[in-house]
Amino acid sequence: MGQAAVKRFVCNNARKAAIAALAFTLAQSSMSMHIGAVHAPRAVASTTPPCPTGSMNFQAGGTLSSATNTYYQPAAGTLAAGSTSVTLGTMDTGNGGATTAVSQGDELLIMQMQDGGNGSFNTSNTSLYGDGSGSGSGYTSIGNAGLYEYVFVSSVVGGVATVQGAGSGGGLINSYYENTANNQRYQIVRVPEYTTATLTSNFTAAYWDGKTGGVAALDISSTLNLGGASIYATGDGFRGGGVTTATTTPTAVLNNYYAASSTMNGAGKPGFGSKGEGILGTPNYVFYYTSFTTPSNPTTPTVTSSGANGYSGGDQGMGAPGNAGGGGTDDDPVSNDQNTGGGGGGNGGAGGKGGYPWTPQYSGNTSMYSALGLHTAASYSTSNSGDIGGRGGAALSASIGRAFMGGGGGAGANNNGSNNNTYNNYGSSGGTGGGVVLLRIANTSGSAATIYANGTTGLAPNNDGGGGGGAGGTVIITSPNAFTGITVYANGAAGTTADAAGSFPGNQHGPGGGGGGGIVLSSSFVSASVSGGTYGTTTPNSTSYGAAAGSSGYSSSVIDPTSIPGIGSGADCYSSTGSGTATMYTGPYDSGDATYNGAAYTGSYDGVQSATNNNDFTAREIPLPTPSPVPQNTGTSALSPIGNTFSVSSSPSVNVENALYYVNTAKANHTVTLTATAPVLPSQWSVQLCPDNGGTPNCGYGTQSTTCKSTNANQWMNISAAGSTATAQFCYRNGTNGASNPQILAYWAVYTGPTGTYTAFSRYDATIDAQDDQISPATPAENVTHNELYAGFVPIAKSSTVVTTGCPSGVSPPSGVCPSGVIRYSVQYANIVSGGGKGTEGQIAAAFPQTQAGSLVVSDDGLGGLNGTNWGTYTGGLVNALSAGTAGTNCGVYSSGWGACGDTTAGTTCTYDASHPSGVGATSFTCTIGGGSFQLYPSGFTGQTSSGTVTFAVQAK
Repeated sequence: MGQAAVKRFVCNNARKAAIAALAFTLAQSSMSMHIGAVHAPRAVASTTPPCPTGSMNFQAGGTLSSATNTYYQPAAGTLAAGSTSVTLGTMDTGNGGATTAVSQGDELLIMQMQDGGNGSFNTSNTSLYGDGSGSGSGYTSIGNAGLYEYVFVSSVVGGVATVQGAGSGGGLINSYYENTANNQRYQIVRVPEYTTATLTSNFTAAYWDGKTGGVAALDISSTLNLGGASIYATGDGFRGGGVTTATTTPTAVLNNYYAASSTMNGAGKPGFGSKGEGILGTPNYVFYYTSFTTPSNPTTPTVTSSGANGYSGGDQGMGAPGNAGGGGTDDDPVSNDQNTGGGGGGNGGAGGKGGYPWTPQYSGNTSMYSALGLHTAASYSTSNSGDIGGRGGAALSASIGRAFMGGGGGAGANNNGSNNNTYNNYGSSGGTGGGVVLLRIANTSGSAATIYANGTTGLAPNNDGGGGGGAGGTVIITSPNAFTGITVYANGAAGTTADAAGSFPGNQHGPGGGGGGGIVLSSSFVSASVSGGTYGTTTPNSTSYGAAAGSSGYSSSVIDPTSIPGIGSGADCYSSTGSGTATMYTGPYDSGDATYNGAAYTGSYDGVQSATNNNDFTAREIPLPTPSPVPQNTGTSALSPIGNTFSVSSSPSVNVENALYYVNTAKANHTVTLTATAPVLPSQWSVQLCPDNGGTPNCGYGTQSTTCKSTNANQWMNISAAGSTATAQFCYRNGTNGASNPQILAYWAVYTGPTGTYTAFSRYDATIDAQDDQISPATPAENVTHNELYAGFVPIAKSSTVVTTGCPSGVSPPSGVCPSGVIRYSVQYANIVSGGGKGTEGQIAAAFPQTQAGSLVVSDDGLGGLNGTNWGTYTGGLVNALSAGTAGTNCGVYSSGWGACGDTTAGTTCTYDASHPSGVGATSFTCTIGGGSFQLYPSGFTGQTSSGTVTFAVQAK
């Protein structure tokens, strides 16, 4: 039998979890308990991507940090469409990539990063530069730039991978080109395949170094625990134009050059600002960062030079090739001292142009200067032009079949080599673009995560032109299911400031243009920001001085996940078709299920449901030791709660019983290793895996043996101590565990939470991965279960209305009502568990947590102020006739004899506080909603109460 399927979790529970009685004070803001986000199923297209033949190398990811992708630079040549053989080339680790080599069963991403072949753009030194429109920027064709696809590795021999794809004959869909002389570059990226994984805040892409990098890609076949963390690709994209400093330019060079050679001064530095890097090529001088220790703030900037022009027509001047920003030019080329700003890079939005040249009092002689209120005296030719800053990079069309890094900003023109930045170096360089993030997942859990693929601002000069901002990158997130909890920032960066060394308007220099916004595509809603970067300014005048902001990018949350090019994702393809000789399931424990000691109605735990159902998990309540403040629902509806944060005074502990089912048809000695991961947030959760001892965890079991052999088979071996992760191993003896003799184990995951802050209505997720030790040619059997820990399950929202004040005409009570006034209360209640009733398990109430019978209790002490009322102290309490009445009675109409009116939920009993002083009406009451037999269930169960509204009223005395 094959490898068991990992589970993509929709919420469910194999055992009933009791909830402690809930006290609720109406005088307070409404209080409610913990709940997870609801994951609704998503309809997918009728066609699905192909799955490979062979076992995919999916492993439990644990906690992800730094860069996990391995990057390969292929040898020069063409990788043709339809190919099933891919030469990997050279592993590039100089930019911070991983070092895990490609092996059989891996997934590869092949991506054409640049395609600046002949005819891709107009290279003339005119305003037709770029797309021929007269804008000075753009392209006539981007060729294959941005095309990508996923392939499966069937084998690797001598650095050559045999692959399966979705193209002709099971090969590649696209052709890919590596020809650096023609600005054509593609890369091969190993994509980690995880069943489950947890993010941390230093998970990044490797930076683009002109060969590889700039891309972070993951494939998660089950649940990605977001962990409140971040994925960073900020500044990992195309590089900015690197600063060059020249005090003179050849006399033949004009001030309005769109393209000029980067070697125009011979061995010296070129006269204008360098263009940025983009999909059409790489200039001679590039600026970028090499340290991402703090991913949100890359450091260690550098400028490198290849020694030759990279773009046809030249690397300097204001023309913008493709999505790269143009470089700044100079109004007085011979002296080269009237510096303009560089243009911003582009992606989903276009970059903004760079600012005007420096304008000394004796050279402001154009109509543009005059229109700005600048000077009119002239000493140079009237052909001088103010609008000669670098042009902004072009906007690119968003497509699920292409992924672009953000274009680099062009450098500002520089003749003084000045700096006004923390590095005291590289002033006037253009900013770097954002990288690419590609996520293929099944579901999300944990606290919301954020993806950053922003551009960066260049480094500021003191009295030279500022560089353009880098454009935002591209983020594509897909899943066959709905998912939640992701925010994406792919914003363009601001243009670089240009310091004004004197008072306005004497010495302003051209600031940089803003970078364009990025591209965000997803198959479920994500909160996306793709703003263009603001224009740079002159200081201290803070004017744009001709620089323009970048345009907004593009985002969509309705893309078809099946349209991702290449083989299917792990969520599509990870199944029980592996070549292993064992069958393994791990999941909820249910002593009533004689076959599996697990719930026969949940997911793929026992094979009843298909592998794509994957509803196996266990939900448990987190006890709340004196939470402060109490968990509250600040939402206006019980069905859409908004939780607050609270702290607990002592560590809560949750014990979750699970079951492991294992059939080893090969009858060999095998070790099964269980690996549990504790919730990530709040920090310092711990977990320990413990054998079962008659229905309780035996965490003192300890280590029995380190080797699985016949003399100690069928027993627990190594039991690790509690920690953020924990392991346990069980040995199965040769000959004792055939198909007719499955081994069924009960075991416990013991979770201990920290003292500190929790968030109501956030789910705390923890996974347990089970895997045996089969090796090639067999495939390890693996299965994953999922424990969801909640701080409670019942959200409540309340409101109140003064039906009648009971006051004489013209009298306004200071506290809302007078004696005999009536206040009506409305309380919404619900026992929501995420995903309830989505599959066959929806017919079995015991699979979900419910409240204890009679546990929903509402009370009011009369002392709080609802709508200004304070009837308990102002009016002398309640009328002593409050009692339960007939269900459905209209309590909103005041009439004689109203005191006998009850509530709208059958079986509710209300009692007075009997201890009030003699002669004073009761100042509090308690209502048990629905009576002693009332229970709340999740939605989806016929004949069971899952939510409702109770309405009742009180009359002041």
